[in-house]
Amino acid sequence: MNKARKCIIAMIVAPLIASACAGVPHYNLNPGGPRVKTGLEKFISGRAKKYRGKRAALVTNHSGYDSRLRQNIRLLRGRGIDIAMVFEPEHGLYGYKNDIDYSTGWYDRQIDCRVYNLYGISQAFLRNRLRMADIVIFDIQDMGMRCYTYITNLKDVMDAMDGLDGELIVLDRPNPTGFLGIDGSPLEKAFTTRHVSAFPAPFLFGMTIGEAARYYRGEFRPGVKLRVIRMGGYRRGRPFHKTGLPWVPPSPNLPTYESSIVYTAIVLMEGINLSLGRGTTKPFEYIGAPWIEPVAFCTMLEALGLDHFRFKPVYFRPTFSTYAGMRCGGAQIFYTGGIFSPTEVAYKIIAAVKTRYRAAYWVRYGRYYDIDALAGTDRFRIFIQEGRPWKEFRKSMDRGIKEYKKRRRRYLLY
Repeated sequence: MNKARKCIIAMIVAPLIASACAGVPHYNLNPGGPRVKTGLEKFISGRAKKYRGKRAALVTNHSGYDSRLRQNIRLLRGRGIDIAMVFEPEHGLYGYKNDIDYSTGWYDRQIDCRVYNLYGISQAFLRNRLRMADIVIFDIQDMGMRCYTYITNLKDVMDAMDGLDGELIVLDRPNPTGFLGIDGSPLEKAFTTRHVSAFPAPFLFGMTIGEAARYYRGEFRPGVKLRVIRMGGYRRGRPFHKTGLPWVPPSPNLPTYESSIVYTAIVLMEGINLSLGRGTTKPFEYIGAPWIEPVAFCTMLEALGLDHFRFKPVYFRPTFSTYAGMRCGGAQIFYTGGIFSPTEVAYKIIAAVKTRYRAAYWVRYGRYYDIDALAGTDRFRIFIQEGRPWKEFRKSMDRGIKEYKKRRRRYLLY
């Protein structure tokens, strides 16, 4: 086939392919891009040798692996670092616990080490134990969200180490939601909670775990001796599927990267009495309730004009959590790519559900509304109750986000 003929065929076929694909949503994220080297990998190949013989406390969980799926505990010990104690976050060292565990700790024979549960010990106990270590190493895959409790664990460790002699070494990892930017209300002090709303930043804070450590030390805990081990080859805003790293579910209900992206918006719906698919094969991709008819529900959701999402009618029966054992009607949520505001998606869906369904209500714990802690403010709930549009709530956040961006800028690494 000569060159001229090939060019003619290409000119004919290319528009046909483009026409066939036009307007068709993409439902799968295509991996690609150069591989990122995590802080763990950079540390092991370089600076770790300087800490040979040091007594270390390691804060980690099942996400603490390198790109070849080698556990950080074994890699660190292989460099001569004495891992004397391990601190596990929510969901445990092995990441299988759905319910919050308040036990203080246990001895793990597999790693030959005492493991302490950060949910079950006090700040005084944590400080006392960390005082015994020469260094504290923090290596957990975070989600870049204030309500995701691993960032609270970092805060707790830094609070406990303020003024101690030991060095805190944070091994940096990608921010899976970083491509969405900064989103949501900065945390108001009145709505600070022990775990879900503790880190003083917007709902999506737009930093890696290492940058967040620099930010918190600079703004709140200057007495912490901090060292952040940067990643290699990481670019701000790069989606996780473009890092070349394996997706290790950071918690039991985020089995895929797509589900974690949907989670950014859906988690705020825990503030109303919907099932978010916990206890199903599609956690945070199914939403619904026994009092919802799926087809009408999806028609309502499609009418909201949420450009980056599609909705399919479904029935599901959760095996645990909200509406366990009950048949729920609802929607399966498909993310089709692109950048969106998680807070906007949640605001518009919750407002529509509250308007259409009399059975829908705000979840409360005593005097407190769950949504206020998740959103970091009561304005999210109040604006919806008053029937005010999303744009008004967004405008109410502008000043706080602008001030946060200004403070955050000096701590960025990428």
